Amino acid sequence: MAYDMKSLTVLIIGRLLCGMGSARAVNRRYISDCVPARIRMQASAGFVSASALGMACGPALAGLLQWKFKVYMVTFNQSTLPGWVMAVAWLLYLIWLWFSFKEPNRATEVNEAPQNPASGQTVDIGRLENGIAQPLLKDSVDKQNEDEDEVDDIEETADDSRKPATSIGSAYRLLTPSVKVQLLIYFMLKYAMEILLSESSVITNHYFSWNTSAVAIFLAILGLTVLPVNAVVGTYISNMFEDRQLLMVSQITLLVGIIFSFKVTSTYYVVQYVVSALVTFVSAEVLEGVNLSLLSSVMSSRLSRGTYNGGLLSTEAGTLARVVADCTITAAGYLGVGKLLNVTLLPSLVICVASIACTFLTYNSLF
Repeated sequence: MAYDMKSLTVLIIGRLLCGMGSARAVNRRYISDCVPARIRMQASAGFVSASALGMACGPALAGLLQWKFKVYMVTFNQSTLPGWVMAVAWLLYLIWLWFSFKEPNRATEVNEAPQNPASGQTVDIGRLENGIAQPLLKDSVDKQNEDEDEVDDIEETADDSRKPATSIGSAYRLLTPSVKVQLLIYFMLKYAMEILLSESSVITNHYFSWNTSAVAIFLAILGLTVLPVNAVVGTYISNMFEDRQLLMVSQITLLVGIIFSFKVTSTYYVVQYVVSALVTFVSAEVLEGVNLSLLSSVMSSRLSRGTYNGGLLSTEAGTLARVVADCTITAAGYLGVGKLLNVTLLPSLVICVASIACTFLTYNSLF
């Protein structure tokens, strides 16, 4: 619609609505709350792989839809067709979701009542643990009644400790150093990915004279490469190594990809850019899956409930990273296209080194 109306305002409103419809926070919350810990790494890798597949299909679709025609007053071409296809796809998905989605069962703290093997009678474990079962001696009844008030106070305190955070401030106070490091890592990987993807068309056109179709194919290949890597990591490697070990290795690999992306000679070769971009992107995608799995393990249980949950915090960290990255690209653009690459990669390098250092300092608490 913005294309035919020639309105930047309509385009921005459309982008705003797309952003408001993002369900990343909800998806992460469901993974944290409803997926058993033993397969949480595989679920996280699957979530990231699905995102990468969608990102690969988008540019590939844009590269294939090269038609141009008009229906009434609506123009369909390579710029508008991907949007119309996605609008129809989202409508069909929404209809399917409306009729098929069911709220999954969350893990709840249930005190089972096993039977006494000697008598066959049911024993109330909760009452025994709280010390309010039927006393064995009649003389202890009075003391038992006095203890009930203390037990009630303890139960009220326990209920308060399980309540969800009610504000950003209360959620922030629940963040331990290890959780803060995980959010920093998430900020770093999203920043690095946004820098790579957002400036890819400008960089490739300036150094290699790539057209739109070539950039679309390049981005599609990047996204498709993540699928087998995440499949191997989620199925095999996650069973051989701890999440914190994978976290450290992924960050180091990402750092290597960023370092090799710098233009240090007079000639910038296609092989250097493609290989470094591949290492950076795949490492960041693997790191996101590991980070999501580990974050759900180290965060407070209060951050798995309510509005201000861990999924929201990680999503906001990623959104902030993309905003900062786009502002960095905009500011660096005033220096000229020739300096854009190195100027935008420098903050990625600094943040990556800082996140590795923070991970090393909190390594023993990441489990």
